[in-house]
Amino acid sequence: MKNLFLSSPNSDYEKSFKDYVLAYKESNDEYYFNKYKKGLDSFNEYLKDLYNYSKGIDLSQGEVITSTFWLIDNNKVVGVLRIRHEEVEYSGHIGYDISPFYRNKGYGSAILQLALKEAINLGIQEVIVTCNIDNVYSKKIIEKSNGKLLGRIFDEEENEHLYKYSITTSNHKL
Repeated sequence: MKNLFLSSPNSDYEKSFKDYVLAYKESNDEYYFNKYKKGLDSFNEYLKDLYNYSKGIDLSQGEVITSTFWLIDNNKVVGVLRIRHEEVEYSGHIGYDISPFYRNKGYGSAILQLALKEAINLGIQEVIVTCNIDNVYSKKIIEKSNGKLLGRIFDEEENEHLYKYSITTSNHKL
């Protein structure tokens, strides 16, 4: 993990990103597979969509500007980061996922640290992060990053209970 960095989505990592998506299919994780499936079907259109989201172009009602980054290690996409420029009620500012093949290796903590740096660049002083109450790993990652528990919320649309955390970027050691 020495050469770990965030990259804007681009064609240099097309094969690696497609492998990333297929890892979710192999793991029977329909949620993330479906989230990224367009990248398999039409990679260039998928990149265009991500670019448009990052610039606020053609957003649907209720959606916010969202910058997407790929976590790269040894020239492979091992994680995906989404930073919403405004807080979204049940999703907060930051969302990330790590490939099923790269979990439990420190990538979750690394991607959140890099996300906080990007949040500072966007002028976000208090980052809101949520996680499913059953996601013990994500809970540990957030708390290790000085996440302060604000409470428990219920997302009716997704039918799940979530923990809601705040991380103050100005007090954060980056």
